[in-house]
Amino acid sequence: MTPTTSRPRTVTATAIEVLPSFGIAYLIDDHDMAWAVTKSTRGQGLQSLRPGQRVELTLDYDRDFSLVSAYRTLD
Repeated sequence: MTPTTSRPRTVTATAIEVLPSFGIAYLIDDHDMAWAVTKSTRGQGLQSLRPGQRVELTLDYDRDFSLVSAYRTLD
């Protein structure tokens, strides 16, 4: 992966589906953008996430895509 081209930013999202046995969770932010965190994403661990829980996502941007580089639960 190439280095990101801009500074990371944060968004608030809601966990929609959490599948720790598969190593992934799906979230929707306040602008209806879908995001995913995996077991390798920096954070408290997928076992700490529950559907409906609010989460702060740190997003890194590249020229062609954006990805979640870290997360933390808000409630």
